[in-house]
Amino acid sequence: MRKRYSNIEKLIKQIKGKNTKDQPQKFSNVDWQPFSTNINENEKTLKQQLGTSKDILFTKFTINLQNGDALNAMVVAIDGLIDEEAKRNNILKPLIAHPLQEKPNDDLKQIRERISVKKVTVVDNLLKAVYQVLKAKALLIVDGFNKGLLLSIEGYEVRSIEEPVTEQAVRGAREGFIESTGVNISLLRRRISHPSLRFETMEIGKYSQTGITMAYLKDIVDPDLVQRVKERLNEIKVDSIDSSGDIEQLIEDHPYSIFPTIGNTERTDKAAALLMEGRVLLLIDGNPVSLYVPNLFLESFQNVEDYNSRPYYSSFIRIMRFFAFIVSISLPALYITALNFNKALIPSDMIVPIIQARETVPFPLAMEVIMMILMFEVVREAGVRLPKQIGSALSIVGALILGDVSVSAGLVGAPTIVVVSISYIAAFVITPIADVTALVRIGLFIASSVFGSYGLCIASLALLTHMVSLTSLGVPYMAPFSPSHFKDWKDGLIRLPTKLLKQRPKSIPNGRSRRIKSLPDTGDKR
Repeated sequence: MRKRYSNIEKLIKQIKGKNTKDQPQKFSNVDWQPFSTNINENEKTLKQQLGTSKDILFTKFTINLQNGDALNAMVVAIDGLIDEEAKRNNILKPLIAHPLQEKPNDDLKQIRERISVKKVTVVDNLLKAVYQVLKAKALLIVDGFNKGLLLSIEGYEVRSIEEPVTEQAVRGAREGFIESTGVNISLLRRRISHPSLRFETMEIGKYSQTGITMAYLKDIVDPDLVQRVKERLNEIKVDSIDSSGDIEQLIEDHPYSIFPTIGNTERTDKAAALLMEGRVLLLIDGNPVSLYVPNLFLESFQNVEDYNSRPYYSSFIRIMRFFAFIVSISLPALYITALNFNKALIPSDMIVPIIQARETVPFPLAMEVIMMILMFEVVREAGVRLPKQIGSALSIVGALILGDVSVSAGLVGAPTIVVVSISYIAAFVITPIADVTALVRIGLFIASSVFGSYGLCIASLALLTHMVSLTSLGVPYMAPFSPSHFKDWKDGLIRLPTKLLKQRPKSIPNGRSRRIKSLPDTGDKR
């Protein structure tokens, strides 16, 4: 029996990826290898590391000294990643045109003073220099010295700053993040011109070497939150990071939940506002979508444009978003509950038309509704994935044809089309959690179709219990409702006038609770 149980334990360990016989994989982003004082040996090592591709440039030249001696030198760079004009005018010409007065010291100070680039870094690790060359740096090597110079002359093409397609606003900024972290940092600097704004960059991924920049306001953010984010990022040991979604799923508290506990945005004004509340922002190099923590469920119903409009209409729209969320997830479930289990809930004037509409339908009601839900999901997904011109036409015409032909052929009842259509249209109001809404809708519908109103109530309570148990980097996901922070409710379901929002939300840990110190006396005329 003991042998049998040991085999079972071994199988479980293999499934979990914890087989003790497996050799642990060593992740080392940068190994150590010193420069040689012989420039030819350095060139040979670099070619072994980088290969002999046509885009790898080895530019050799000579640096003359006033005493008549000459030093062989070489600039290593990747074509297309650096600015060739800056390389020629700011590095090669200053070193070739005028002889150096004396031989450079060990730190190549005389050469560093002669060239003019954004940043010059002395490096003594050849393999580290290789990784930096692959990140759009140029490497200057001089014969006889066991150190090199990393030069910042990036010159690759970047996309122009545009308004994010998925977060458009009628009244607001028209700029969004792009794929360049340097540009994104400058956009945040323009919005928050304070020395408390800090950026910390680390590289994750053995092969991708993806730059992850953590942004926060030192005077406002909770230091414990910053530390938790740092620890989780430092614990990531993977081969590559392909998108912001990889980081999101690797550091969140509940990776198996359908609810996103880490937020994302492409808008610079929204990102700046989040930083001012005490959030931590993550900028991923090569990706225009930034992540932020903590993220609350309430924020799915808020929009950056709410703060650019009058508070009354903004409050009305927020209430409508909550109502649309409830309708979207529960309407199909209520429909099948009323028809199959609790017909007394249906008004008497509507019973006869609904029964007549379903007389020719050959399928049970549950099958009819789930077929339409899945078909609407197919049409929506096709509209998203197809080219814009075709996708918009398909999402409109396809849905109309699908509904009209299905009813005419007697495959689906008209009330079912109306119920499913309203459910999907309501989901368009809350696009940040549209995927969550689709899954919850199906879950509640299945529970209702099997157990009726009892199943709907139990499934709803289970969903609410799950949501209350979620956290976003240690911050309760359902705050300010659970736990209750009543002062935060003035910017929750409704939005009170800006004058009354003097305190930062208590739902978000921060080190500076007051954000409005004084306001002009306008007499508060009502």
